[in-house]
Amino acid sequence: MAFTNGPVPLYTFASFDDPSIAHGISTRAGGLSEGPYASLNLGSSVGDQTARVDENRARFAEVLGFPQRRLVTTPQVHGNSVLVVDESNADGALAVRADILITTRPGYLLMQRFADCVPLLFWHTRAQAVAVAHAGWRGTALGVAGRTVATIQAQTGAGPVGLRAAIGPSIGPCCFEVGDEVVAQFPDAAGAVHEGRRGRPHLDLWELNRRDLVRAGVAAAHIEVARVCTRCEHETFFSHRALGYPAGRFGGGIGIRPSHAA
Repeated sequence: MAFTNGPVPLYTFASFDDPSIAHGISTRAGGLSEGPYASLNLGSSVGDQTARVDENRARFAEVLGFPQRRLVTTPQVHGNSVLVVDESNADGALAVRADILITTRPGYLLMQRFADCVPLLFWHTRAQAVAVAHAGWRGTALGVAGRTVATIQAQTGAGPVGLRAAIGPSIGPCCFEVGDEVVAQFPDAAGAVHEGRRGRPHLDLWELNRRDLVRAGVAAAHIEVARVCTRCEHETFFSHRALGYPAGRFGGGIGIRPSHAA
């Protein structure tokens, strides 16, 4: 990832560096929120003041070149439900429960919120489609990454050639201690689970999502992994494991710039 400092600091991925695409991962800096939400909290369901969250979202959208009214986000359910965003449903997205957002339409900034779960960003260079997905361990077990790829292909008729994906900052295998009941949800987790210092299993969500992307047809060379642990870097990113409740949420966003309609 590359870091851009400014009023709203952002991390970006080299594989998405294109004039037609705007994307970024926010940090805790650059917003109005205070206390456990300081300062760029983008989550509206964690107890922060609505006016501050709205302003924070406006700042995030603006730094990526979009007005706030074109920022699309949904209530997350730790599942694999999809919303394909277009003119017919963008304004009503807040009534739809979905962890995967996809669009082929220019002018919409798709955003999901995170505090240890895995941000997944997608761009199909040939079909000019983009997506953002929220993958906690439940979503990872449900195949969020592969479902996103399959839906992009179904919507565009394009194959996997040209698909690029990025796995953003999230809790790493160094810190993601889980119980055996969680490991049991991943029968093919060999190499993605190891014993931690306390003798309990640690799960590698980065590797599990990378494998899912490869199985779905994304070339390994076109998958960029941030390898930044949010629990370790909780001064930069919100982390539920490190900060507990309440805590804010950082954002992962991507959109096709309005000036690049197909």
